[in-house]
Amino acid sequence: MHYLIQLMGMDIVNQECRDDPWRRSRLWLYDDVLDVLSHDMGDCTVKAIVLEPLEPTEIYIGPDAFTKMRRLRLLILRNVHNSFQGSICIPNQLRWFEWPGAPSIPEFSSGPKKLVGLGMSKSSITTVAKQFKDFQQLKYINLSYCESLVSMPDLSCTPNLEELDLRYCKKLVEVHESVAYHDKLQELKLTGCSKLSVFPKVLKSKHLQALYLDGCKKFERFPDIPNELEGLEELWLLGTAIKELPASIENLVSLESLFLDNCNNLTSLPSSIYNLQNLESLGIRGCTNFTRFPKYEDSLDPRMKTGLSSLGSLRLEGCSLSEVEFLENLSCFPFLRQLRLTGNNITGLPTSLNKRAHLSHLIVRGDSRASAKYQLSFCGWL
Repeated sequence: MHYLIQLMGMDIVNQECRDDPWRRSRLWLYDDVLDVLSHDMGDCTVKAIVLEPLEPTEIYIGPDAFTKMRRLRLLILRNVHNSFQGSICIPNQLRWFEWPGAPSIPEFSSGPKKLVGLGMSKSSITTVAKQFKDFQQLKYINLSYCESLVSMPDLSCTPNLEELDLRYCKKLVEVHESVAYHDKLQELKLTGCSKLSVFPKVLKSKHLQALYLDGCKKFERFPDIPNELEGLEELWLLGTAIKELPASIENLVSLESLFLDNCNNLTSLPSSIYNLQNLESLGIRGCTNFTRFPKYEDSLDPRMKTGLSSLGSLRLEGCSLSEVEFLENLSCFPFLRQLRLTGNNITGLPTSLNKRAHLSHLIVRGDSRASAKYQLSFCGWL
């Protein structure tokens, strides 16, 4: 039914000035879009343009192709390469601009812009220092896989930004200081930025929900969190060069998932990790220098009766643990369901594990000495 309604709507639009496509409100047919853009024929009637050829296609889009389209709201060009390499002017009324592989960020008319979303993955841009002035309504920026990008924008110019995607920008070295204090940012994706080494020293972004730094091989120091942050729920630090987490990690009071797999410089965690009462999943797999999981230290806060009270999954495969005394205290991880210890140097497991009623999967395969000394009748497998 939805498809039939879509076809009906497309047919209605096609009836608008059948012989004059530049006078239609929406353009998506390849020949019509090509004709309008190649000859700068669009006018204020056009509100949306979508061009998605099946194969990579080169067309000519001149600098003034969109200047007469003062009511243009949506512009999506996928699989399109422009033979013109200069700047293109875009009307300020545009709400959504998406052009993967675009040669440069387009120029907008002076004054306030209404752009909400900008998608320019795989483009050849190198800097975005001044392009985002007066973008008060911008909520989404995707510059992922821009392998020539060396600097990121100052987010103070985009106060309503909610998501910034900079994944696999392999030349990006520094995260702008404005990230640390942005009030609306919810997701920051920096996965695979292999040269990223400079990050703000503190993190105060109140509404940040997910921070992805996995694969940032030169990232060594996680910022301090001076105040409680109630927004951050996911933290991905896999494959980074961090040596430790700050004690202030406890201020991520809403954190549910923390992934530290393959952080080969990481040796231990701060004892304040036990104060993360909403943490459900903790992964430290493949951290070859991780030798010690901290013991629980009774909190001075009378309301804190248990440590890591929501933790259900603890994965420690491939580390260098020789003992697991931290498991002896039953006031820690009372709802632990899955415990994976494969590939360590553990010689024994505490008998108190028998009292963990929720533990259903204990995996110590490869630690033959521990397996021989301990078995759980209610475990799924060993």
